Amino acid sequence: MENLIEEQVYDGIPITPGIGIGKAWIFPERGFCYLPRRISHLLIEAEFDRLRKAFKKTEEKLLSVQMKLLKKGLNKEASFIEVHLQMLKDRSLLQQVEEIIREELVCAEWALEIALKRVLKDFESIEEEHLKERGQDVKHLFEMVLKELVGYSPEVPPEGEEEFILVGHDVPPGDVAQLASHPIRGFVIDVGSSTSHTAIVIKSLGIPAVMALKDLSYRLKGSEILIVDGNRGKVIVNPHASTLKAYQKKRDFYLWFSKELLKYASLPSESLDGYPLPLRANIEFSHEAALIRQYGAEGIGLYRTEYLFLGRKELPEEEEHFRCYKQVVMEVSPYPTTIRTFDLGGEKQAPSMPIPKERNPALGLKGIRLALKEREPFKAQLRAILRASYYGKTRILLPMITSLEELREVKTFIENLKEELAREGIPFDPQIQIGVMIEVPSAALITDFLAQEADFLSIGTNDLIQYTLAIDRENERVTYLYNPLHPAILRLIWTIVDQAHRKGKKVSICGEMAADPFYSLIFLGMEIDELSMTPSAIPRIKRILRMTSQDFARKLFRELLISPEKEKALREEVQKLFPQAFLKEEAL
Repeated sequence: MENLIEEQVYDGIPITPGIGIGKAWIFPERGFCYLPRRISHLLIEAEFDRLRKAFKKTEEKLLSVQMKLLKKGLNKEASFIEVHLQMLKDRSLLQQVEEIIREELVCAEWALEIALKRVLKDFESIEEEHLKERGQDVKHLFEMVLKELVGYSPEVPPEGEEEFILVGHDVPPGDVAQLASHPIRGFVIDVGSSTSHTAIVIKSLGIPAVMALKDLSYRLKGSEILIVDGNRGKVIVNPHASTLKAYQKKRDFYLWFSKELLKYASLPSESLDGYPLPLRANIEFSHEAALIRQYGAEGIGLYRTEYLFLGRKELPEEEEHFRCYKQVVMEVSPYPTTIRTFDLGGEKQAPSMPIPKERNPALGLKGIRLALKEREPFKAQLRAILRASYYGKTRILLPMITSLEELREVKTFIENLKEELAREGIPFDPQIQIGVMIEVPSAALITDFLAQEADFLSIGTNDLIQYTLAIDRENERVTYLYNPLHPAILRLIWTIVDQAHRKGKKVSICGEMAADPFYSLIFLGMEIDELSMTPSAIPRIKRILRMTSQDFARKLFRELLISPEKEKALREEVQKLFPQAFLKEEAL
């Protein structure tokens, strides 16, 4: 083994931003074992009971992780946990293991391992790499249940006042969660990606982490001083005194700056000259609603509802929809809650609504197209939204609208459901607003027609950019072409805003662009009516808005519209004017 004495720097994938400093503690790669047992018929129910309790405890731990992610505004990561939770709640999985216990007459641990082998065999035949990785997540999920059955606890760092960096080859997510109560200031892991189950759990803890470091855990002896730079994806082993001092300053400043931003949460969202620009939250789960106010959100601009369908074989019933929506609406009131109807299809496949394999899923049966084809689940969701509207201001948002005919068809459907609820004596808001997502060029170019019949418009910049520029954001070969401020995109957004305002309708932005300080100034200059973003981004955007006049933002937008080649120079100019507003973790 190589003896690492001099300062050395290793590159990996950044997982959690921040700086962690401490002594290397090598995570022991010891497994856990159980005694495979044959059982008698008399013990079948007892094994069922043990299995169900293990499932329940695993679910509770995953819920705890999910809540921590949501509190930190990590919605995307929380959605991965939701898929795992849906797997645990899926009765067919539990029944499969119980069937093995009953038919093979084996203990719960053994049955679980047999079921895991069968599931992993299915994943081996999958060609797509990102789907194969989900097989590892399934394995980790099964192992979490298995550890609950055997009462496993991981080894922990030595007691004392020292701070440690956990170093391991492949650390299971369940062990990460259990080790969180110990003085661990960073994670250094050889394998994994930013979307692996282990990475998601680490993000929920907010501890700096770097993964995909190949064999670093085997090159360290333990007790070396390590710096984990979670902003840049670097690990520094045995840093020089000057390096250590510099990173200690970075760490302290990072912690200060994170707290400083939260001071803006409770302040009004308006420009320096008093132009109001409401900042709303994008959420995916009903229990997120209780967390958004800490960031200063004025309601919900986008409530994604796909999680109710993902990771399960049965369709959610109307009552399940209703409970979730009512909870959110009441929590957010008096601010509005904008609920987007399910946007499935494409990369979001739901087992409960299987779609035949398509050559180009992004241009296939998805969004409102799928909803209008699958009327029963669409009906259940719309009835639930209407019922929830009785408890506070609610808006319906329709995804992937491409024509006026689609909008009219949905509006007629909703009117029929209103009549149905009225006959049943079920209260709802008869004036509930119906809006459309502008995500494709065809919708953008008929904004004037759509604005005549929709109550509001919401621009989904992620898809609009992708469809307009013919670029797959996930294809690394063409990501260099992905330009949110491409002249075509700027002109398209400006056309949408101008046409909608001419019809007296408001326009919001709910894509990733809304959370960028520079883009938010462009939107202020366009006179966008509201921005919706990840809750944790709101204080940063509110800060830059309060430091800027709308007149300045308007001039910035016009100059960029006329001379798109000036983007880099204009961005640099704005960053010089407001340096702290544009300070990012990566720059620390």
